[in-house]
Amino acid sequence: MKYPLLASLVFGQAHMIDPGKLDIILAVLGDRMGLTIEGLRAHGLGAWHDNDDPVKDGTDVEASRGKAWADAGRGVGVLDVSGTLVHRASSMDAMSGLTSYAQLSANFAGMVSDPDVGHIVLNINSPGGSVNGAFDFADEIYHARGVKPITAIVDDRAYSAAYAIASAAEEIIVSRTGGVGSIGVVAAHMDRSALNERAGVKVTYIHAGARKVDGNPDAPLSDDARASLQAEVDRIYGLFVETVARNRGVSTDAVRGTEAGTFMGAAGVTAALADKVMAPRDALREIVARYQPAPTASTGRYLRAATAMRVRMV
Repeated sequence: MKYPLLASLVFGQAHMIDPGKLDIILAVLGDRMGLTIEGLRAHGLGAWHDNDDPVKDGTDVEASRGKAWADAGRGVGVLDVSGTLVHRASSMDAMSGLTSYAQLSANFAGMVSDPDVGHIVLNINSPGGSVNGAFDFADEIYHARGVKPITAIVDDRAYSAAYAIASAAEEIIVSRTGGVGSIGVVAAHMDRSALNERAGVKVTYIHAGARKVDGNPDAPLSDDARASLQAEVDRIYGLFVETVARNRGVSTDAVRGTEAGTFMGAAGVTAALADKVMAPRDALREIVARYQPAPTASTGRYLRAATAMRVRMV
């Protein structure tokens, strides 16, 4: 089997990612493994993290000298939260468009402790990612409220795990065409037993413990294994709902009522998943203006931060 490690990270466990992105991941993985993957998604609700473009477009956050965030001027720091979110990522993963919660956490902690940063902006464009690490990072942001102002600017999308992060900010600003939500959890199981049979391969597991080989890819998902996986999806979903309800100051029923839907622009505000609709460049300009006169088109720091947020100045 090709890509066994990658398959183990995708199948048989819960993820917090937009379902459409998970379909793309399954299709790409299936192609690489020489499989047609259909009907593999288990019952669930939605999240992973993947960059649409594997090659960076040259507009990444320009870090301050020796720092991993952009300086928008007069104490406003911009931390980029984009691509596929994972617990930890190697340098090779980073080049593939993965962003780790571990690195985001370290960078955020640096911004909180840096006396030169007075306002933290999370620039978010992500379909979500893995469960491990997501809630811990969201909690870090939530508990930093009151220490420094924290604003999430959704420049395109903040879905699933990325929305958990956005919800921890004190304010969420979304563009007219940006999306928020996908508050749900999804899992998938790959059954390759039919493929093995066609290839004349029979896999036998020698194991101790009745549940040791639950969910293995060489057999259909048993009722017990399905129930166990569904229980884990439900457990993570409960954590997700409670986290968003706490962060946004709304009821858990209201969060569950979104049914993991995605909400664009003003619809996100109506659903209480965002606070304001504004173009990302204007939102950043407004925040910077709270601490200094509105920047002109020639203000270098502001232009660099706006460019880092993939916003063209006109």
